[in-house]
Amino acid sequence: MSDSQAVRFPRALPVAGALALTGSLPRLLTMLVMAAVLVLSAGLFHAYDGTTPLPAVNLPWIESLGVNLHLAVDGLNVYLLLLTALLFPVVLACAWRTAEARSGLYLSLLLLLEAGLLGTFLSQNLMLFFVFWEAVLIPMFLLILVFGGGEGRRAATAFFLYTLAGSVLLLAAVILLGVESWRQTGSWSFEFALLSRLHLGWGTELLVFAAVVLACAIKCPLFPFHSWLPLAYGEAPASGTALMAGALSKMGAFGLMKLALPLCPNVSPLLAPYLMLWAVASILYGAVAALRQDEFRRLVAYSSLSHMGYIVLGLFSLQETALHGALLQMLSHGVAVAGLFLLLGLLEERLGGPSRELTALASHGPRLAVVLMLFILTSVALPLTSGFTSEFLILFGAFRKALAAWRAGAGPLSLAAVLLATSGMVLGAGYMLRFARAILFGPARGGARVRDLKPREALAFVPLLLLIVWIGVRPAPFMAKAQSAVTRLAVLQESRHVPSPLAGEGEGGGEVGAHPGPGGTDAR
Repeated sequence: MSDSQAVRFPRALPVAGALALTGSLPRLLTMLVMAAVLVLSAGLFHAYDGTTPLPAVNLPWIESLGVNLHLAVDGLNVYLLLLTALLFPVVLACAWRTAEARSGLYLSLLLLLEAGLLGTFLSQNLMLFFVFWEAVLIPMFLLILVFGGGEGRRAATAFFLYTLAGSVLLLAAVILLGVESWRQTGSWSFEFALLSRLHLGWGTELLVFAAVVLACAIKCPLFPFHSWLPLAYGEAPASGTALMAGALSKMGAFGLMKLALPLCPNVSPLLAPYLMLWAVASILYGAVAALRQDEFRRLVAYSSLSHMGYIVLGLFSLQETALHGALLQMLSHGVAVAGLFLLLGLLEERLGGPSRELTALASHGPRLAVVLMLFILTSVALPLTSGFTSEFLILFGAFRKALAAWRAGAGPLSLAAVLLATSGMVLGAGYMLRFARAILFGPARGGARVRDLKPREALAFVPLLLLIVWIGVRPAPFMAKAQSAVTRLAVLQESRHVPSPLAGEGEGGGEVGAHPGPGGTDAR
C-alpha cells in the first residue's frame, strides 16, 4: 500500500458518514463501501510492522482549544482496526435477505456506526476520541429502537442511559486533563502525546483514573454495570447484537488501555490488584449466569460478559505477556462472539422464533453445525484456536506477575485473583458445551428444521474462521505488530510502580514525572 493510500483511508471516515446521511443507500453500494474500508484496513494492517509509523492525518479542527483531527495507526489499535473493518461486511452479508437490510436507514446507521468505531480506535487526540466515543451511541441506539424486538424501546433506553452516564464521567476526565494541559503549558491541548507527559498531582490522577475506569466499565461492561447487556443483546437485531458484542464492547477495554494505563501511571499500579479482583468477579458472575440460561442469546450475552473480564484482567496485570493476551483476546473474542450471534440470528430467521426451539441441528444442518461448533470451540479456548492463545497469554502473564509480587511480599490479592480466574475457563467450557449439546444433538422439538447454510452465508463466515485458526496456529506475526507499544506500556507501569498505601506497604504518590505515552513515535 502506498503512503497516499494510507493517508486517504482515515480521510474516508467522514466521507462514509456523509454517504450514510443520504438514508437511501442500496445494499450493494453499502457493501462496496464496507469492502473498500476492509481492503484499505487490511493494507494498513499488513504495512504496519510495529516500529515504523504509518502516515497519519493531523488537521487542525478547533485550534484555540488544541483539538485536531488526528488519526493514526499504532500498536494498540491495529488489531481493532482489522476487527472493525472485517465485522461490518460479514454482518451485512449475513443480514442480506432480512427486511431491515432493505431499509436505507438501516444501511446508513451501519456506515455511521463503522465510521464512529474506526474514529474511536484511530484517534490520537483525546477530545476527538470523546467525540467519536459519543457518536457511536446514536446509530446503535437507533438500531435497537427501530429494528429491535418487542422490548426494543426499553432496551434502547437502558443502553442509552447507561452509556450516557459513562460518557459524563469520561467528559469530566477529558476536561480535567485539558485544564491541566493549559495550566502547565499555557495552552490548550488534548493530544495524547502531550497529555502523557503532564505532571499530574496524586489527587488529579486518581480522579482521572476513577472517571475513565467507571466509564469504560459501563461500556465493556463489567459486573455490576452490565444490567443493560442482556436486554440490549436480546432485543437488538442479530446484526446489531453481533456488532455490540464484537466491536462496541471493545471500546471500553481500549479506553482502559489507551487512557487509564498511560495517563495515570502512578495510580494504575496501585489499584491494579483491586481491578484484577473486579475483573475476576465479572468473569465468575458472567459464567454462573450463563450456566443458568436456557435461551441461547442470553447465554452468549453472559458469556461475553465473562470473556470481557479476562481482557480487563490481562490489562491490569501490567505484565507484557498478559497485555499481549488482552489485545489478542479483543480480536479473538470479537470474531467468535460476533460469529455466534450471527449464526443464532440466521437460525431465528429460519425458524421464525427463538433459537431455543431448535435442536438436533447436526442431523439436518451439517454446515451450520460445523461453523457453530468452531465458534464454540474458540470460546472454550481449544488449543490451536485464537481463544486458547489469548487466554493462555493472559493467565500465564498474570500468574507470573502475581507470583513475583507475592514472593516480594506484596500480598496474595493478585495471586488469588488469577487462581480464581482459571475456574472461569472450566465454567465456560461447561455452559458452552451444554449449549452445543442442546442445539446440535438434542432431540427434535415439534419437528423444527432449518435450511443449511447457503453458499453466500458460508462465504461470509470464512474470513472469521480463518482468522481464528491463523491466530491459534501462528500468533507471532500478529503479536509482532503490537510488540513495541506493549513493551512501552509495560515498562511505563513498572517504572512508575510504588508501594500501595491501601495494602499497608508504605506511602506512595506525589507528583508524577514526565513519562512517554504508549503510542510514542507510533502515534505521530
